[in-house]
Amino acid sequence: MAIMPGLQISVGQSQQLKLTPQLQQSIKVLQQSALEIQALVEQSLEENIFLELDQDDEVESSDTLDTDEAIASNTASEAASDSDDLDTVAPSTDAQLLNADLDADASWEQIYQDDPAPVASLSRAAQADDEWTAPENYTAEQRSLYDHLLWQAEIHEWDSDLELLIAQYIIDSLDEDGYLTESLDAIARAVSEHADLPVSEEEVESVLKVVQSFEPAGVAARNLQECLLLQMNADTRPDDDTNPLREQALDLISKHFELLSTQQFNRIKRRYKLNDEQLQALIHYIQSFDPRPGRAYAVVENDYIVPDLILTRRGDGYVLELNSDAYPRLRLNPEYIALAEQIKDGAQANKLKEKQQEARLLIKSLQHRGETLLRVGRYIVDRQKSFFEEGEKAMQPMVLREVAEALDLHESTISRATNKKYIQTPRGTYELKYFFSSGVAQYGQADQSATAIKSYLREFIESEDPRKPLSDSKLAKMLEEKGIHVARRTIAKYRESLGIPASSERKRINYFK
Repeated sequence: MAIMPGLQISVGQSQQLKLTPQLQQSIKVLQQSALEIQALVEQSLEENIFLELDQDDEVESSDTLDTDEAIASNTASEAASDSDDLDTVAPSTDAQLLNADLDADASWEQIYQDDPAPVASLSRAAQADDEWTAPENYTAEQRSLYDHLLWQAEIHEWDSDLELLIAQYIIDSLDEDGYLTESLDAIARAVSEHADLPVSEEEVESVLKVVQSFEPAGVAARNLQECLLLQMNADTRPDDDTNPLREQALDLISKHFELLSTQQFNRIKRRYKLNDEQLQALIHYIQSFDPRPGRAYAVVENDYIVPDLILTRRGDGYVLELNSDAYPRLRLNPEYIALAEQIKDGAQANKLKEKQQEARLLIKSLQHRGETLLRVGRYIVDRQKSFFEEGEKAMQPMVLREVAEALDLHESTISRATNKKYIQTPRGTYELKYFFSSGVAQYGQADQSATAIKSYLREFIESEDPRKPLSDSKLAKMLEEKGIHVARRTIAKYRESLGIPASSERKRINYFK
């Protein structure tokens, strides 16, 4: 049968799943982080006149509430209502939320903690003075490696402006560790094109030697061997000139660097007639130099995490709430809505109605995001309560499917609600995805979490004898003593995921510690 192009008419009914604008907006907002939500809210406030910040008197009055009185009041109310350890707010289901009347404004009290006391005690913005600025917002000026070297090049006495130009090209060719990444030939050709003058590799190498004398020592090296030699030659520690370690180290690195890089310590001992103590002193001397001299001038930018959820201990249980500082609360501006209703122009009135609809969609999407995060967060805290009490070793196995079935949500929804979402706990701040780990089946016992097993492995290896590292078989036996049965190949997989080398490699690394 030949396949020919043509027109075909299909008769019948078909079903297609189409996302409503509200559901699309809800999904988009749910998968965004707290910082992205803040940016979205700020942009929406600028573009939509019907939106305004919800700054009611309730938050202001809660600022004066004493924290101890709030805790006592909340504890008494929990005892009276015989509630669970985890404080709950009855969330609406997805169907109720998506089918809600769009004309009704969202109630933020349904999202945030019913008792305003914990919010007041944790809200730094409410307690702080309006003119107060956090000290972390002020940062000292950091000078990059490029700026530091360029300053030295500009104050150096060069024989010509061409040499300064070559030095600038060399500095531009350094990576963040301070190594020269371009060949001398490439730098010579680049300078020749810029200056319209012939420049040879010999001239570039002459300038390179000057740049290599700049601080930090070892900068502009072309490899690790040259970097160490530059630092040793620039070393000004006392008695280094007569120190036999320095002479042996210079000879070892310049002539037999392959023995050091491949850790052939027995051959080094024989060549230089050293015992174990002398070899250890020689290696320690070499290790005192920095293999990445440029890192000292790396510009460090502080990355701040804004937690979406805050977990606090309350008596014998925990209280989970949304972080009110994560993003501002929004509401519709009634004055602009009243003014929009008075406009008779049909086209302009329709545009204003669309803006109102967008505002309501955003408010409901933020409400849906908060409710979903609370539901997922409550389940995680309840499921991983032993972790908050005992630490990583008590982590329980948990997967997306388990949470989705328990909350009657789709796995994709759980994935969006845990990706780039953080929870602040008494044990620290964690991404919600941290609490998900696969389970390792046990013989007639409950499955063990992979996170818990990794925690044991880390503890065993950190406390091992450096001269006699634990093999994977030994680690498996030690876990069996804890009632955890894991195959040796699983131990190797978890060890590699932690970035821990094999026992033979650890023995070589620990030899000179």
